[in-house]
Amino acid sequence: MLHSANLPTVAVALFWFAGIGVAQAQPAKPVAIVEDVTPGVAAVAPLDLLRDGDSLTLDPDQGAIISYLDSCQRENIRGGTIVIGGTQSTVTGGSVSRQAVACDPLALALTPEQANQSAALAFRQPDQPASGDAVAAEAKFALATRHPIVIAPDLQEITIEDRHNPGHLRRIKIVDGIAALTDEANPLDKGGVYRLEGGGRSLTFRIGREATDAPLPILKRVIRF
Repeated sequence: MLHSANLPTVAVALFWFAGIGVAQAQPAKPVAIVEDVTPGVAAVAPLDLLRDGDSLTLDPDQGAIISYLDSCQRENIRGGTIVIGGTQSTVTGGSVSRQAVACDPLALALTPEQANQSAALAFRQPDQPASGDAVAAEAKFALATRHPIVIAPDLQEITIEDRHNPGHLRRIKIVDGIAALTDEANPLDKGGVYRLEGGGRSLTFRIGREATDAPLPILKRVIRF
């Protein structure tokens, strides 16, 4: 079972959902996301958001992959008790290996200080938009995947607009803080430019011209909106 150690002193509301205990009036900002778990892990599931102080116990034959949003650390954990921290987990009675993922600070909305402090940020040659594409100039960043995932725990719905086809909007429900923008049969277009809107804010991004449908580490798929 996943537990939260963040308990406010007043007006505490206790909620239980899908085996996860949250004890706070306004949930803290997520710091990590579950990328995968082995069969038999019931407390968390892929795409669950985790907060500083949450804890999880795994049997010796169970594992989890946890990715951190502010440090771009990808942890492969086997067994033991896991306590979620701000930038990495503390693992007792189990094993953990960590990998630095080359993620984009703009997609994850990292501040310059966070980007400078993270040893995991490995910048690559940026994907350049097609020459003369004025719409592409609106984009803040380009993704290497055609299957982005949006993290927006404060919203219930967002819209996505194809900027090459203005007015072509889709409404997407946010479930437990996560919105999958695509399914396997309908990836976003290579070279496409898209604008997200919701909660009075907007963000425009681009899909790289050589973006892939292949599985990628989740930190290369996430947009924190």
